[in-house]
Amino acid sequence: MDINNFQFSDGITMSIFAMLVVFLILVLLQMIIYSFKFLPQDLNGKNKAAASAPVAASALQDHDEEERMVAMLTASALAKEEYQGNVKIKSIKRIG
Repeated sequence: MDINNFQFSDGITMSIFAMLVVFLILVLLQMIIYSFKFLPQDLNGKNKAAASAPVAASALQDHDEEERMVAMLTASALAKEEYQGNVKIKSIKRIG
């Protein structure tokens, strides 16, 4: 390919080749990330059952905290439609 005789078809060929390279790299990255699932999770040699119990308890607390945050954001958004000023949520109670 000579830069002085560069034609439209040469540009199309180069663009297609460049897109193929990018997609091949993306597929390679996807396979690498997917392979992380098969790596061992317990690298320290600790017992899996002992490690999973605190995770389950903290997961419940995180889920509860997430529900509270969603409730606060929803309540403040609905109150903001009614009132013109700033809205401050003081407490949250579970009804049902």
